Amino acid sequence: MRSTVKIKFDKSWLLFIAAATVFLAIKIPASDYAVSDENTYYKMGQLVAGGQVPYRDFFFSHLPLQVYLYAAVFKLFGFNLIILKLLSAAAVAVTAAFVFAIAKSRIGPAIASAATLLFMFSYGTLLFSNYPTGLELAMPFVMAAFYFFLQKKSLLCGFMLGLATATYQLSVLALPVFLLGAALMLKEKKALLRMAVGFAAVAGAVSLIFLLAAGWEFIRQVLVYHLQKPSENIDKSAIFFRILKTNWLLFGLAALAVASSHRKKITLLMPLSIALVYVLAFPFIKTAFNYYLLYAFPFLALTGGYGLLALQELLTGKIKLRRGLAAAAIIALIALSSFFAARQFYDYDFQDFDNAQEIAGYVQANSRQEQTIFGDDSTVPLISILAGREIALNYADNNAMRYRSGITGMEATLRQLNESAGKGELKFILLRRIKLDEGTLDFGIGTEDKFTAFVKGNCILAKEFSAEWRGLTHAYYVYDCLKT
Repeated sequence: MRSTVKIKFDKSWLLFIAAATVFLAIKIPASDYAVSDENTYYKMGQLVAGGQVPYRDFFFSHLPLQVYLYAAVFKLFGFNLIILKLLSAAAVAVTAAFVFAIAKSRIGPAIASAATLLFMFSYGTLLFSNYPTGLELAMPFVMAAFYFFLQKKSLLCGFMLGLATATYQLSVLALPVFLLGAALMLKEKKALLRMAVGFAAVAGAVSLIFLLAAGWEFIRQVLVYHLQKPSENIDKSAIFFRILKTNWLLFGLAALAVASSHRKKITLLMPLSIALVYVLAFPFIKTAFNYYLLYAFPFLALTGGYGLLALQELLTGKIKLRRGLAAAAIIALIALSSFFAARQFYDYDFQDFDNAQEIAGYVQANSRQEQTIFGDDSTVPLISILAGREIALNYADNNAMRYRSGITGMEATLRQLNESAGKGELKFILLRRIKLDEGTLDFGIGTEDKFTAFVKGNCILAKEFSAEWRGLTHAYYVYDCLKT
C-alpha cells in the first residue's frame, strides 16, 4: 500500500503574501529615473556585464556582490529600470519574510503580521529602498543570519553575515553583536568559532578573489578610501531626528517593548542590540547618509512586535477592552501609519530625473559613438547608458570624495581629460545645480573649484535643461569640449 505525504500550507503566510504583493505594487509606478547613486551602480553593472572587473578596470568603493547582481540583470534583460528597481524591492520583501517567520515562531502569527506591515510600510523602508545603494540587497542576508542564529545554526549564520558584508560592507557592524550573542546566549561551546569560520569563508573568499584580480587597488578602494575621506560638515542629529519623526511608530513600539515585561527575551534583546549598533554608529560615520539607518528597521520591527504585544496586553488588561476591540485598535493604528507613509512616499519627488531621456537624446544626436562624456556622478552614468556613450577615463563613480580623499588626483584627472579632448574623444561634460532665490547650489564634482575652472576654460555651454520643482529649478548643463 502506497503511503502519501501531505504538505500542509500555513495559511498565516497568506497575509504576508498579500502585504508583499501590495508593497511591490506600490513600487512599480515609483520606478522612475532618479538623480541618485543608483545610476553609478547600474553603470558598473553594465561594465561588469561587458567583462570588466571592479577595482582593476574602474573605481568602486564597496565590496563587489552588489554590482554583480546588477550585471546579471544586464546580461539577462539589458538595461531594464523596472527590474533593477524591483530587485531592491524584492530584497526588502525577503527581509520582511524573515521578520514574519521569526516573529511568528516567537510571538504568534497575528503580531508577526502586524510587525511585518510595520517594517514594510514605514516611510523609511518605502523611500530608502527606492534609490538602490546596495544596502537593501544586503539586508536579507543579515536577517537570514539572525534566523539561523535562533535555529542555533552558527555556521550558516556566519555564512549569511559573510554574504551580507560582501554585498555591502557596513553589514559587518552586526558581526560583533552576533559573536557576542553566540558567546553569551548559545549553549554550544563551538558556536562562536563556527560563526567566525562561516563569515570568513565567504567574506575572505570574495576578498581574496578580487585581491588577486586587482592587487593593492582592491585594498585602496574598499578600505583606504573610506579611512581617508574627510568628514562632512552636516548636522547628523537633524538627520536622525527627521528619520525618527517620519518613522515614529516603528521607534515608538520598540521603545514600548523595552519598557515592557518582555524586555529580557532573546528575540527582543538581539534585534534591539543590532538596531542600536547602527543607530549609535550613525554619528561616527564620515558620510552619514540617512539610508544607513535602514539596517535598523527590520530589527526595530521585530523589537516592536513585543511592543505590539505589550500594547495589546495594556488594552485588554488595564483599559479592559475586549480582545476584538483591542485587535481592531492595533490594526487601525498600523493601517493609518502605513497609509500616511505610502502617501508621503508618493509625494516625494525631489530626486526625479524628468530630463534624463531628453538629455540623453541630445548627447546621442550631437556626438559620435566613440566619443565620451564626463561630469556629475549622479546623472552622467544614466546618460551614458541611455545615450550609448561611454564615460571618459571609465570614471563610473566620479564623486567629489574621490578627490577630497586624495585617492584620485584632480591634477592628473584634468590632464587626462585635456589629452582626451585634444584627441577628439571627450565631447561633453555634464554638471547639475539647483537655482535658489539667493543663489545656486552645486552638486558632486561641480563643487570642486579646479574642475569647474577647467570646464569654463576648456569647454563652452552648449545646452541647458531645467525642471521646476516646488518653486526651485533643477538645472542640468551640457558643456561641449570640442567647440572651443
